[in-house]
Amino acid sequence: MTTFDIDEMADWLEAEERSEDCFDIHGLHGYLTALYLCGEPLSDEWLNSAIGQPLTDLPEDEATAFANGCVALSKQIGDELYSDDTTSLTFEPTLEWKDSDMEAWCQGFMEVVFELPDAWEHPNEEQLSLLLLPIETASGYFEDEPDFKKLYQQPKLLKQMFNDIPEVLTDIYLLFNAPAK
Repeated sequence: MTTFDIDEMADWLEAEERSEDCFDIHGLHGYLTALYLCGEPLSDEWLNSAIGQPLTDLPEDEATAFANGCVALSKQIGDELYSDDTTSLTFEPTLEWKDSDMEAWCQGFMEVVFELPDAWEHPNEEQLSLLLLPIETASGYFEDEPDFKKLYQQPKLLKQMFNDIPEVLTDIYLLFNAPAK
């Protein structure tokens, strides 16, 4: 893995040598998206967490290639958000969200939200909460919560929410980065 290739990265993440806590490509993409949106720079600590082991445990060339791949993927995510294009995701929205690529992506995203609650605060807390709702719902982390149980019983609403995730990311980016009026 010398140059960034998302398919090669996906294979590397799913290799037998990886920790069971290692994200797959979907979880990693969600994780990097959330880090980018909240303005958290990539660090060895974040990369260690993404693969469930210290980079120093890897052969140097693999650690470097993984880190460089994450930087390239993060830049691609940032470029898409900045350009106001629809953000490319690694999954297709689905109502069959359990154990899906979408669930893995949303779980990766939510890991950053949980780890950096202060970075996910905003003066317009209500707007941010509404924007995060589709991602929270698709992560499955809240499926036992009474309010979420009601959401899961509304397939039309779920379909709309899940289909809106790319636009939601642009809206979150603008919420955090647009100049105050």
